[in-house]
Amino acid sequence: MPFSPRARAKLHVDNAMNDAPRGRQLDSMPVVELDAATDTLARRVYKPTKWDVLALGLSIGLGGQYFSWNTGLHAGLYSFMLDVLVIGMAYISLCCCTAEIAGALPFAGGSYGLSRCTLGYFPGYLIGCAEACEYIAYVSSAVMSLAKMIVESIPSLSGAEPFLWYLIYAHALLFHYRGDAWFWRWNKLMGGTSLLVVLLYTLGSLPHVDFAGHADTDPRFRFVDGVFGFVRALPSACWFFVGVEALTMASDEVLAPTTAVPFAQLGCMAVLFVVGVLVFFVTVSLPPPGLNQVSKLLAPFDNGFHVMFGVELTTATLFSTPAMYATTFGFMWGYGKLISAMATSKLLPSRLAVRSARYGTPIYALLAGSAVSYLLCLLVYFVPAVSAYIDVICFAAALLGYAGQCVGYIALKRLYPSVQSSTFHSPLGVYGAVYSLAVWLLGLLSLAGFQGDGGRRFLAFLVIIALLAVVYMLYARHHQTFSPEENKVFLVAHVMKLNLRKTTALEPVGARLSPAHVAPSHKPAPQDVLPMAAPPRDRERRPAPALGKTKMSPFHQYFSNPSLPIAADDDDVVPARDKDEEEDNGGDGDDRAEQATAVPTAGAWSTPE
Repeated sequence: MPFSPRARAKLHVDNAMNDAPRGRQLDSMPVVELDAATDTLARRVYKPTKWDVLALGLSIGLGGQYFSWNTGLHAGLYSFMLDVLVIGMAYISLCCCTAEIAGALPFAGGSYGLSRCTLGYFPGYLIGCAEACEYIAYVSSAVMSLAKMIVESIPSLSGAEPFLWYLIYAHALLFHYRGDAWFWRWNKLMGGTSLLVVLLYTLGSLPHVDFAGHADTDPRFRFVDGVFGFVRALPSACWFFVGVEALTMASDEVLAPTTAVPFAQLGCMAVLFVVGVLVFFVTVSLPPPGLNQVSKLLAPFDNGFHVMFGVELTTATLFSTPAMYATTFGFMWGYGKLISAMATSKLLPSRLAVRSARYGTPIYALLAGSAVSYLLCLLVYFVPAVSAYIDVICFAAALLGYAGQCVGYIALKRLYPSVQSSTFHSPLGVYGAVYSLAVWLLGLLSLAGFQGDGGRRFLAFLVIIALLAVVYMLYARHHQTFSPEENKVFLVAHVMKLNLRKTTALEPVGARLSPAHVAPSHKPAPQDVLPMAAPPRDRERRPAPALGKTKMSPFHQYFSNPSLPIAADDDDVVPARDKDEEEDNGGDGDDRAEQATAVPTAGAWSTPE
């Protein structure tokens, strides 16, 4: 017989706190970190470290410094230089925020988990979809640019671009499908090669650099179109750093995610910022063809390698191809992880969460994301005008996701004091998040009204978001749940949010809610997971109100006071039961339900007597 809603909810909370395996070397780790790491690592041979995750960040992020960013030079030398610095500081602030969150809540599903918790289920779904759109569109853009570089160097391959795209996707998917040591060792090779080539370019070009003589030669090209030009080129500066936020999705790949992921993300961002400044300075300071021509190059490094080695520009382009492949490889990992996680939460069809029986990799999610990305390439091949839409959709999706993460961080700092248990604390705090949020909103404004296209490309992005919203209303809203990973990481935060909402409505003005007394059971919980509850003898045991008939899910029947209204998007989710829960509980459901200690309602959780 199935459990009552009260017993089921209590079991989910207790399981989230007590499921972690116990081992000598793991005893000192927080329960959330144990659960996030050991479930995946148990079946793996290769144990990735923080350096592996750092190499993954270099594979993802460095590729953007090899192509496309130079189009921003149309705004003028100093205008675009300012754009790079403003965007770079915004990314640093964002990474400080996400590193602090990952240090306390290591969720491997991307930003949608935090957004569902802090902003609501519908905004969380949209932000997750926007992040997936960013990765898919970026891979399409990178694959097409890589094929163009190959064709530019080997003109006889002209017309074979679709076949080249297919080979690129197939080769990268092979390593993703095998996973484990295949993936991580190949990733280290790709990340190291990308860094080595960019250092060769910047350091090898320094003897030929002359900023005053080659870059700042025409006063009219310092600030083109003033503020309008600055705002218009702002999204182009994102090419230097885009993708670094994806490293939080490696939380289930490493044994100690609360320390490894913040280290890797902040270290990667530091490398990207320093290298990005060097790349900009060197590229604009090399001998002619001049900034106007550099802004039109397919591979902006061509001039440097041409000067260094005396090779033709078409041959110099080949130096950029390894990094272009590496960034494609890295972003494919990103959308594979994200699509699989969202499918596990049933925000997308659950079939996409199926993993390879042999290697345990999210093969269906990888194939689905790659298929959509490849179709975008084919669409551009047959309708070239679509190419102008790909980058705008990519950056609009990225900026929307970044804004959501900043808002989520601010809400987390205000509503959930347990984030103080993080292994890293952002030195910029909420002020850094506010600055970063302002930059992302300005970037969205740039895409909407400053690109000289009447906003058509941004409107295409809005149409995609509207279609995804329809999918949510028709499908995801009725199927979504909490995946086991979300239960382990975010369930307590959801409980605290509901308790805070109900307590605020019940208490008189001026009363304070102490999160230290929010607890779903009387069993002591680790401080990293949940603040200790007040002992039962120190507070009055209030009878639970009758649930009666309600359309609320069992989860919210338990965690909400049925006499109070809840937000429209709060009644759509029920926590997912672990696959083996039915087997473990078979036949003794009534006994377990009877034995489960009654948990105080929202009113009883609020304050001690």
